[in-house]
Amino acid sequence: GETAGICPITACHKGLVNGPCGGTNNGKCEVDKEKDCAWTLIYERLKAQKRLDLMRKYQPPHNFQASPRPRTLRIS
Repeated sequence: GETAGICPITACHKGLVNGPCGGTNNGKCEVDKEKDCAWTLIYERLKAQKRLDLMRKYQPPHNFQASPRPRTLRIS
């Protein structure tokens, strides 16, 4: 795939789909400094696959408001 098999929505704490936020430090996430930046991992994998051209492809932002949600949760 375009992100080398790494899902940026689930792997990135911010769910960014068009590259890193700019807060990475030595390849680590700015939100969780113990976690590797998803976009650094994507970059490294695409580089190894000689497919870095895919990093230039724009992905429209995901509309999370369109996702279904439970309307009511009742606990009895």
